[in-house]
Amino acid sequence: MNAPTLMRVWGLLLVTAILLIAGCAGDGPPPAGTGNQFDQIQTQIFNVSCLSAGCHNAQSQAGGLVLSEGVSYGKLVNVRPQNPTALSAGLLRVSPFQPDQSFILIKLTGPPSSSEGDRMPLNAAALPQAQIDMIRSWIVAGAPPPTGASPTPSDTATSTATATSVPSATASPTSTTALVSPTVTTLATVTATVAQRTPTPSPSATATASSTSEPTVTLAQIQATVFTPICATMFCHSAATHLANLVLEDGQSFASLVNVAPDNQTARNDGLLRVRPGDPDHSLLVIKVEGPPPGSDLGSQMPFTGQPLDATQKQLIRDWVAQGALP
Repeated sequence: MNAPTLMRVWGLLLVTAILLIAGCAGDGPPPAGTGNQFDQIQTQIFNVSCLSAGCHNAQSQAGGLVLSEGVSYGKLVNVRPQNPTALSAGLLRVSPFQPDQSFILIKLTGPPSSSEGDRMPLNAAALPQAQIDMIRSWIVAGAPPPTGASPTPSDTATSTATATSVPSATASPTSTTALVSPTVTTLATVTATVAQRTPTPSPSATATASSTSEPTVTLAQIQATVFTPICATMFCHSAATHLANLVLEDGQSFASLVNVAPDNQTARNDGLLRVRPGDPDHSLLVIKVEGPPPGSDLGSQMPFTGQPLDATQKQLIRDWVAQGALP
C-alpha cells in the first residue's frame, strides 16, 4: 500500500474514532420523563372529579385542600394532612417516591378506618383504576412538578427541607429530573415526616400549654355535672339512642369525643374534630355548647332541648379541652 493510500486510511480511522468518542462522551437524548404527568392528573382527574361545589375548590377548601390548577401541587407534595389519624401515622398528602405513605392514595382507594374519613370523590363513583394508577406512578417517580412551574408550596411541611439545607424540587423545569435524586428527596421526606410528628401548636394550644401538665378540670367533673344529667338522656346521646353516633354515657364519652371526626359534613370540611385536645376553637363540642355561628351548617346549639348550659358549665368544657382533654 503506497503512502497516500495509507494516509487516507488513517484519516478515515481517526474521524471514525472521534465520532465514536463524541457519541459516548455526551449523555445522549434525555430520557422519557414524567414531567407532564401531573398536568394529566390535573386536567383528567382534579379538574373533572375534585373541584365540584363543596369540595376542593378555592371557595369550599374541603379538608383545607385546594386542587385548583396552579395551586394543587403546593397543597399536596410534602404537606401534612389535617386528618389526625393520618397525622399520627406519619402520612403526608403526597410523599414523593412513597405511594403507601401518601394519604391521597388511601383516600382514593378507600380508607381502612372510619377515623380517616370517607373514600374520595365523596358521594360519587370511585375513580377508574387507570386514574388511580396514574397518580401512583407519578408519586413513584418522585411527584415531579407540573410542566413549566417552579412550585412554591403554601403549607408548612416543605419548609423543613429548607431548614436542613436539603435541595428542594424548585429547580428550573429543564433540570428538575437531573438535580433531584431519590436520595435527596427521601431525606427531605424524612425531615418533613419528623416535623409533622411534632406539629406547631395552634395559638389556643400555645396559650394553654403551661396548664396542660397540671389540668385543673377533669373529664369526671364534666361527666358528673354535664354529660350524665343533661346529655346522656333518652332520645339524645345515650347508648340506646346515640344521636349523631355520639354516646356521652359514663365510660364511653371519652372514646366518642377525643380525636374523633364528627358526622356533620360541614364540620369535617372545616377540619374540626369533636374534641381536638389543646384546641377548643377547633373542637365541635365546644362550638355546639357555646352556640354555632348564625346561618352555619353546624346544626343547633346543644343541648337540643331545655336550657343552654350556663357560663360555668361551658367554661368547664372549654378548659378541659384546652388543658389536653385527658381521660
